[in-house]
Amino acid sequence: MTEELHSQPKESPASRGRPLRVALLYNLASNAPEPPPGSPPDCLYELDHEHNVSAYRRALESRGHLVFPMEGDADLPARLRALPVDICFNTCEGFRGDSREAQVPALLEMLGMPYTGSKVLTLALTLDKPMTKRLLAFHGLPTPAFQEFRTPDDPLDPRLRFPLFAKPAREGTGMGISERSILRREAELRDRVAYLLDAYHEPALVEEYIEGRDVSVGLVGNWPELHIYPISEVDYAGYGDQAVHIYTAEYKVDRADDYRYQCPADLPAPLADRLRRLAIEVMRVTDTVDVARVDFRLNQHEDFAPYVLEINSLPGMTPISDLSLMAYAEGQTHADLINAIMDAALRRYGFVEAPAAREEITTSWTRAQTQNR
Repeated sequence: MTEELHSQPKESPASRGRPLRVALLYNLASNAPEPPPGSPPDCLYELDHEHNVSAYRRALESRGHLVFPMEGDADLPARLRALPVDICFNTCEGFRGDSREAQVPALLEMLGMPYTGSKVLTLALTLDKPMTKRLLAFHGLPTPAFQEFRTPDDPLDPRLRFPLFAKPAREGTGMGISERSILRREAELRDRVAYLLDAYHEPALVEEYIEGRDVSVGLVGNWPELHIYPISEVDYAGYGDQAVHIYTAEYKVDRADDYRYQCPADLPAPLADRLRRLAIEVMRVTDTVDVARVDFRLNQHEDFAPYVLEINSLPGMTPISDLSLMAYAEGQTHADLINAIMDAALRRYGFVEAPAAREEITTSWTRAQTQNR
């Protein structure tokens, strides 16, 4: 299956002259609760920043939408009741809790408010990496053998073979991942699991380490109107001979402006086609909608056989995110990507937009902001 087989997003209502009222929802690192003493340095890496919110807003406004930025916190329902909007563009990662990505969508469901991206159950499931892997294994999709650790002393599954790889069970953006994540002896395993449990206050995922290449498949839309972007690969060679060949938070965040990658990845056509088909299937079994990024490792000891590491049902969509870089490789802009996600949600809801007066909406927004100060 090739990218050409998938249709591009259709025209949005805004392009027909009727403004769409969009609540742009986000969670800023600057608004996060103070991290507890001793928190790891990457504890806020998943949260957003003002310049990214501005980029989302510009992208949506470029299509004629009326955009009202809002923090996705406990006051969100009051803001949405005070301001009538048509749909929410959701980027909220959540501040706390084992299902934090699902919290804002749960509020929106209670309010009966349409929103972009995956639903409550999907976001709760796919944030939990062990649960996601159980689902993948049930459906026969290739994923590394694994075990969930809740204490450092949990008996090691005798079926697991070293080297192993450990990471927090419910984090993204490379959090908790470093060169110390690769474990070659049981003593290293016990030490690393103990660190992860103490630092992140959640279970640790331990899986067999797949030595090979890191590739990602980005998708926007919903079957059959599903678009697959060019496959991207992390180019560790670009970081020098001493580079650690795992996609750490250092590469994703600390050195994001110097990120090295190849897109499209140099892959044989049959392998690229298999990756696309696997990505679609992972999206289907997790009930992910509108947008996804599926991460794979290609096992260099098995003729680069693909193994699913995880699906990001709320993937990063900042101007320098993996998904955006895939769109750029295809000749699209960041605005094209953001509006493709919006259009996918509009089609999914069968959205019919009512005409609205810009002055009336702007006045309502000003009143709502004043009431919520």
